[in-house]
Amino acid sequence: MNIQKHVENYMGGKGLHEEKLTLFGRPLFRIPKFFQALLFKHDIHHMITGFGTDLLGEAKLLCWEVGAGAPWWYFEKYSKFPLVFLFMPRLAMEMYKQGKGQNCLYDVDDAALRSKSLEEVEHFIKFGKFPES
Repeated sequence: MNIQKHVENYMGGKGLHEEKLTLFGRPLFRIPKFFQALLFKHDIHHMITGFGTDLLGEAKLLCWEVGAGAPWWYFEKYSKFPLVFLFMPRLAMEMYKQGKGQNCLYDVDDAALRSKSLEEVEHFIKFGKFPES
């Protein structure tokens, strides 16, 4: 099973990586492909780390992603990190340190990522490269 199927099962149709933003069961608008790719990778990070999609889980994941090397162009992560640190310094530093030894997926090609298995993605997050075939 590829990573996309794992994410769909894990998120139960609630992830923002879908083609359309849905509110109360009604599709509101199409999500641009670029943002679908970012949100897909974000949802994979939720699945791999086990952090929930509630406010606390999002705060943990944000700090983990900064520690795991979210690219500079993903400014939203770096602008929110100081706020999380201000209100929850211990949590921010613990999640940042946990991410420091791992790798985020934002720089990985979306099409290539979607073809990978869960085990291959876990390997990338741990070692920064996909296993050789």
